Amino acid sequence: MFRLIHRIGLIRGLSTQSVNHLVDSLASTISGVERETLENMLKSIPQLTRYGPDLWQRTYGLIAQEGFETANFLSIVTGYPEVLMHNPDRLAASLSCWRSCQFGDKQMQILLAAHPHLLELTDHNRLAQRVAFLHSHFETRKNIWRLFLNSPNLVADSQAKIQAKIDYILQRMRIEVLEVVKSCAFSSDLETIQCRHVFLERLGLFKPRKLKATPSELSNNPKLHQITDTSDKRFAVKVAYVTLEEFEVFQELFRREQNESQHGEDFDGIDASENEHDNGGEFDEIGEQKMRKHNYRKESKSRSI
Repeated sequence: MFRLIHRIGLIRGLSTQSVNHLVDSLASTISGVERETLENMLKSIPQLTRYGPDLWQRTYGLIAQEGFETANFLSIVTGYPEVLMHNPDRLAASLSCWRSCQFGDKQMQILLAAHPHLLELTDHNRLAQRVAFLHSHFETRKNIWRLFLNSPNLVADSQAKIQAKIDYILQRMRIEVLEVVKSCAFSSDLETIQCRHVFLERLGLFKPRKLKATPSELSNNPKLHQITDTSDKRFAVKVAYVTLEEFEVFQELFRREQNESQHGEDFDGIDASENEHDNGGEFDEIGEQKMRKHNYRKESKSRSI
């Protein structure tokens, strides 16, 4: 038993020595970082200690040479430690891909620091095609950068999947481009977007903008980020002014309608006017729902949610 305890203590001691050695090496390699910061980083992400000083120096040297700030480098390795194992040529190819997007050096660094897994991409043509596709809908490089920053899955999702969301958000909901790029809507699946939008429509809380409306024309509709970038509970309580339970009931009814629509008229083809007059079920009486909203708002004043 004594020998076993001694052996465990020895292994732990060697491990501590190894970490201290790594910290010493990093402190002399990475400029502008205090030793305490490095120690805390390695403690919070033990996986980083698996990579020796040589891998750290190689990766930092390459990324620093590309003009990355130290803070962004640390964000990359803490968010994606495996990048330290990347072949230098592969990492350089990925950085070249992202630089070709012409987002601007600062914006590129922010994007990769926030989503370091994007450094897996090395296919220049694939990325160029995706940027061109999004540019045809969202007008500027800055907007595309915002979309990638808010919804990095846009890099890997199929074009058909993305197109379906674009059609629904821009045409069915008639959301302005600037409002779309400020949201994380493309991180949600289409069914979630549809469900929440239709729920608000049936409550009388969302009405499509007029086709001839100008971007500056005010709308009383909830913002897209309020609809898509929230939990079910927050959406129900803060946006739809109902309880979570009521929204969960609607979600089940909506799934049934979607299943039924596959054998008849497409559910997406139902417009707001049809919803107001022809929908069956528990959530079709708009007047009743407006009263519920009024009562719920009144109750919320006297209790915290």
